[in-house]
Amino acid sequence: MDKIAEDFKDKDIEFYQIYTREPHAGQKMASFDFSDKKQTETHQERVDYALEMIKEYSQEIPVLIDTFGPDCIQNTLGGHAPDSLVVIDGEGKVVLWQDWADPKALRVRLEEMTATTE
Repeated sequence: MDKIAEDFKDKDIEFYQIYTREPHAGQKMASFDFSDKKQTETHQERVDYALEMIKEYSQEIPVLIDTFGPDCIQNTLGGHAPDSLVVIDGEGKVVLWQDWADPKALRVRLEEMTATTE
């Protein structure tokens, strides 16, 4: 996502990541090891994990921390998915929603949104 944000920085588009919960808590995968991560239960745990992620992956996109409960972003816009993606246009309308973030589809949609007609 950092690459896409960089590519569109001059197009008046702002990127934010909302840290909701650990998508793979306790799991060990081929390319990532989350076996030492438990599901977050407090706001401070989410802050700590988010700061660790920013440092480990040299993340440049600002990170916001989701709340807990039925009205949190993950349960409303996120559709309960831990890695959803939402694009909101300048008028506040949702123009792209993915239950699991797909950077290629995001790039296509942003290119459509920022295309100039001649």
